[in-house]
This record gives sequence, structure tokens and C-alpha cells, in this order.
Amino acid sequence: MVKSMFAGVAGLRTHQAQMDVIGNNIANVNTWGFKAGSMSFKDTMYQNTSSGSKGSTAAGGYGGTNANQIGYGVTTGSITYDFSMGSPSPSSRGLDCYIDGTGFYIVGPMVGDGEGFSLEDSDVISSKGLSLSRVGKFNVDNQGYLVDDSGNYIYGFSNTSGDYSSGDTFDTTSLKPLRIPMESDMAAIGNKKAGTRVEEARKVLEEARANLSKLNLDMGKAREEYIAADKAYGDKSTSLDIKTLTTNRDDAKTAMEKAYAEWLDGKNDPAHADDLKNTYDTARTAYEKTVYKLIEGQAGLRAPKALADNASKMPGVWDAYEAALTTYNASGTTTDKEALDTARKALDDLQAALSKIEPDSLEGKRDTANQAAKKAEAMVKAAENEVTKAENSLVTAQKDSTSTEVGNADAGEGLAKLTNYTIQQDGTLTGTSDSDVTVIIGKIALAGVQNVNGLEKTSGYYYVPGGNAGNISIYEAGGTQGRIMSNYLEMAKVDLATEMTDMITTQRGFQANSKIITVTDQMLEELVNIKR
Repeated sequence: MVKSMFAGVAGLRTHQAQMDVIGNNIANVNTWGFKAGSMSFKDTMYQNTSSGSKGSTAAGGYGGTNANQIGYGVTTGSITYDFSMGSPSPSSRGLDCYIDGTGFYIVGPMVGDGEGFSLEDSDVISSKGLSLSRVGKFNVDNQGYLVDDSGNYIYGFSNTSGDYSSGDTFDTTSLKPLRIPMESDMAAIGNKKAGTRVEEARKVLEEARANLSKLNLDMGKAREEYIAADKAYGDKSTSLDIKTLTTNRDDAKTAMEKAYAEWLDGKNDPAHADDLKNTYDTARTAYEKTVYKLIEGQAGLRAPKALADNASKMPGVWDAYEAALTTYNASGTTTDKEALDTARKALDDLQAALSKIEPDSLEGKRDTANQAAKKAEAMVKAAENEVTKAENSLVTAQKDSTSTEVGNADAGEGLAKLTNYTIQQDGTLTGTSDSDVTVIIGKIALAGVQNVNGLEKTSGYYYVPGGNAGNISIYEAGGTQGRIMSNYLEMAKVDLATEMTDMITTQRGFQANSKIITVTDQMLEELVNIKR
């Protein structure tokens, strides 16, 4: 009968253990990087009150029977942890990091003299006494090492460029605590960068001068082409007597304007109005003819193709317009007006065709050459400004280089004074000095665990490899084990709703097991009371 009491006691113990797990989860609901535990039950040992037997089909045999077993209660099956990623929580610190993946930071005490150790051994984490962590709350200590908030050193890959200025080479065959460079290193970097800026400024000046020289040659060629095109245009203009045609047009315009003014002054005088009107019409016709002749002459400069295409009809177009104008001025009838409009349109169309500048004409070539020369001159002016700018930049760079070398002459062996730190997604740790010199300190390493539930928790948020953790590999961030996101921390992986529900069911299970004990006690009391 007491078996049921022992089963009840086992149930109480096991439910109490589950409540301990739930309480720990809820207590760490705001703990960075915490992974919630989950406990499972399993029934414990059994007592066989009768064993099973195999049946026999022979004559006189009996059928098989099953075993009868009485259990002794329940015990803890397993406690596992949810190692999936917690949500990222924003942070204002550049040295707060979140692993967007399944990897772990490698942290621990100083190993050896801090010069690092090889990764050739498969169990370097255990053998070197290091731990794993998901919490990237980092700082730089007074010795210049990158540490977490518990003072553990952060291990990674060192920069092998020699002067901390290049981020292309890291020693991924060994791990060492990451440490900022010394003042002398920063001085060497500053001197090198200052010298590099001088060389770059000198190179820019040389390129600017070479470009100016080339553009000067191009400008000279463009000017020669324009001079040649302008001379060809001038020679042709002289042969076509464009100057005389232009003078004739201007004189005819002056005469037309004078006749118009006289007509306006005397149009109210019936005796002379008609004569003045006829004089103005004649002057206007003479002016329009000089305009047409000038356009015809200029067409040899600007529209030779159109001139050739319309050569056969050109005399007839003007003659038709002049005749229609004379007829209309004499009659003023609607029919004559329509004929005049038709002739005028034909003349306008011809003059428009002869006035268009053809690209291959002398005027077109002259204008194109002129634009090319002006463009070349503008480019030379801009190139001269670039040379002046490059010369000033070189002088400034040389002064800065001298100042930097003088300032770094007394650099000691103390730690460099870095004012700002950043961590990139591939784990690269960079720092910037107050003189705006950026150094690449190293690269934070990540560990990949074959069986994460084989890790064992220690104090704080650290893990050590258990016997069932399997192989632990070291990786660069940004790959299979995830990327590192700065300005974030990992929140606890605890679901309060689930924990509260589990707490209710655990409490009820505990109550039910306590009833087993009280009921068994009552049964024992009845047994004792049989004898009175």
C-alpha cells in the first residue's frame, strides 16, 4: 500500500523540479541572451507482480498471459533549452553586439601570455578553459583588451597587416584576445597615411597638369578649325557680295520707313494721299525684293542643298508674287487678294527653306567649329582651376604630413587613445583616434556547436562544452554561424504566456500528487483501526 505513497512523493519532487525550471525561466525574462529551459517527465522503475508467459497450442496447453507491473512514480526525464535566436533589442552602444545566427562568442581568461594559440586541436575550447556566450556586451579595459561585462577576454583573429591599416589579412589559424594597438603603432599609421595623402595629392596634380596639357592642344586644334571654317565662310561671303546685298536691304528698309512715315503724315490730305500710298507700296515691294535677294545670296552660305533643289523655280516665285501684289494694289478685289495670298505663301515657303542652316554648309561648319572652340576654351579654364586646386591640396598635404611627423616623433609605448569603436557584420573590430586615424584591430570569432543542447550552463550567461556537445568549430562571422549586428543585444528567449500556463498545470499536478499521499494515509489509518 505504501507504494502509492512513494509514487505520490516522487510526483511531488518531480513537479517541484519542474516548478524550479519554470521559476528560473520567469526570473530570467529580462536577462540578455537567456535560453529558457523545458523539463520532461518519465515514469520510474516498475515491480512485476506476475511475469508474462508464452502461450502453448499443444494439447492441454494454455494461452499466453501478460505481465502485471506496478510503477513507483515519476522522475525527471530531461531538461533541454531553446537555443533559437532571441529578438534583437536596440542599443546606443557600438560595442553591444547581437549574433544573427546560431554561433557563440568565445570568451574566457587570459591564455598563456596573450599571444594566442593554434586551432589545430579539436578541443581548444575545453583544453584552454574558455567558455561560450551569446551576450555581446563588450568594453575595452584599461589594458586595451576587448572584454565582456564580467571581465572575460573576447577571442578572435588578429590583424596580420603589420600596421593595422589593412582589413584584408587576418590570422584565422589561431585565436588570441583582441587588443587595441600601441601609440607607436598609431604614429606609424598616421605617418604612413600622411605620406600616402601627399603621394595621392601629387598624383592628382600630375594628372591635372597632363589633362590641362592635352586640353590646350585640343583647344589649339579647335581654334585652327574655326579659323579655317570662318575664312572659308568669309571668302564665299565675299564672292557672293553679301555685304552689298545687306547694304541694299538696309537702304531699302530706310526708304520704306521714310515713305511710310510720309504716308501717315499726309493720308488725311485727299490731294496727295493716293500718291503717298503708291510711293509706300513701291518702297515696300523694293524692300521685300532686297530681303529676298539677301536670303537667296545667304543660301549659298547656309543652305546650298536647298538652293540647288529650288534653283529652277526661284525666279518665277518672286515674279509671281510681284505681279500678284501689283494687280491687287490696283484692283483690291477678293479674287486678286486670294491670288496674292497664294503667291505670298509660295514665297514664304521658299525663303524659309533657303534660311535653314544646313550642317554641311559653310555657315553650319563655321558655327559648329565656333562652338567646339568655345567648349574647348571652357574645358581648359576648368582644367586650369583643377590644377590650381590640386596644387593647393598638395601644399596642404605636405604641411599636414610635416605636422603629423613632428607630432608623432615623441610617441610612447602606451596604449593608443581611440575614441570610437565599430564592429562590422563579419566581426571586424575597428577603432578611430582623436586625430581621425582608423585602425582595424581584429575580427571577433564565432564558435559553431554540433549539439547545442550538449552545452552546460555555468554562472552568468556562459556555457562550457559537455560530453555530448560534439565537435566545436571556429568560424569567421558573416557565414554559416551568422552575422554580427552592432548596436543590438539579444533578448531572453522566454515566452511568458507559455511559462504561466505550464505553472498552472504544474501546480495542479502537485496538488493531485499530494492527494495520493493523504488518501493513502487515510487507508493506512483504516487498516490500523481494524484492531480496537
